Amino acid sequence: MPTPKTLKALLLPALLTAAVTLPAASAAPVYFENGSGASGVVDVYVDGELVFNDVFADSAMMFPRDIAAGPHQVVVTPFSLAPGQADVLDTAVTIPDDGTSTLTLGPGQDDLGRDVLALSLEGGHAR
Repeated sequence: MPTPKTLKALLLPALLTAAVTLPAASAAPVYFENGSGASGVVDVYVDGELVFNDVFADSAMMFPRDIAAGPHQVVVTPFSLAPGQADVLDTAVTIPDDGTSTLTLGPGQDDLGRDVLALSLEGGHAR
């Protein structure tokens, strides 16, 4: 009958092999453009991590950030404020894995037709 130490010795290599062979999530280059003068200077958090900081109104980031493909929670805040303090926008986006994308903060409309700030995701680099 195998002892607990023997079982651990047998399971450890199997677990390490599985961890090494699992495919990693692909990352895609993502730019951010602040197309809203009303928002002022903003920071952008993706899944709670600061990804773009101090993005001036009506400007775009020159360099993209690699973000894993798939669904993410994006929070836009006034610069130097943590998420949850005075969020400009909090929304979910899905980053595609098929090339460069640009997240754009700009004017939009809600379900009632009122003007609001919105976040759009476009393929390619906007500028």
